[in-house]
Amino acid sequence: MIDFNPYTYVKDDNFVVEPIAGSNKRQHLKLSFPSACPTDYPEMDTVTGDYYFPENAAKPPLVVLVHGVGDTSTVPCRLLAGALAKAGIASLTLHMPIHSQRLPEDMKKRFYQLSAQDWYNLYRISVINIRQALDWAETRSELDTRHHGVAGISFGGYVSAIALGVDNRLRSGALLFSGGNLEKLARIRKSRRYKKYEVSDDLYRKNQSRYMAYVADVAARGFENVPPPQLGYLFDPYTFTPEIKTKPMLMMNAHWDEYFPKEAINDFWQACGKPKQVWLPAGHASAWIYYPLIRYHVVNIFRKTLLR
Repeated sequence: MIDFNPYTYVKDDNFVVEPIAGSNKRQHLKLSFPSACPTDYPEMDTVTGDYYFPENAAKPPLVVLVHGVGDTSTVPCRLLAGALAKAGIASLTLHMPIHSQRLPEDMKKRFYQLSAQDWYNLYRISVINIRQALDWAETRSELDTRHHGVAGISFGGYVSAIALGVDNRLRSGALLFSGGNLEKLARIRKSRRYKKYEVSDDLYRKNQSRYMAYVADVAARGFENVPPPQLGYLFDPYTFTPEIKTKPMLMMNAHWDEYFPKEAINDFWQACGKPKQVWLPAGHASAWIYYPLIRYHVVNIFRKTLLR
């Protein structure tokens, strides 16, 4: 059969780990490796990450933490890394190709007008980089290589959902302030940052019908075996819900999120098998005022699903 999976790659063991700092609670190391998706931009082709290891833990599981758009999105990843370490869980915060140290200047200037091909490339690189991080984890004798999880914020939730759908090494996940069905999100979101998606009601209904038929086909035949009617289907988290719903998962969302409206999120939640979901009375960014609650639920899902 023809393989329509763009998230396959050639494995490499060219990983470099360097110590940064240590404490009596956890170790902090820097990981770097070449991306398995080389581009025309040298700055995008090296992946870095911060590895936090709970010093007194014996064979802890690993959770990959994936930030969203904007470098400030790495801050909650660092906070969650500390919380996970206290719970006896190792973590790796990766710098995605949307991070300022990797995103080329050309793409920074036109970020809110990126093409579908640009976004496809960013998603593909991000998911494969997560999978490469799992390759690295399998080489670490101090880790329990049977139990990995992933947690993503906003855009990081998009790529984390896809990674959950394509990589069986990920046992569970947490999707924070994210969702699926990109066309529906683009049509009904209130944010004006991105170009408004304007099509007739009739065309929108036809597009949605075609997409749902594709997802049903994916569920029946497997993602690798179904030709996508359009490029965007390959990087829409909703495409991967047939696999996502087989894994324990947490969703946290905000009632007044300007990027992820409740109507679209509820559809995605149902397609994911109605996992545990927590709604916060906030917007997309202001949801982080509830960090203690976010921390509790994120640590709890991985404590329950990864610690043995």
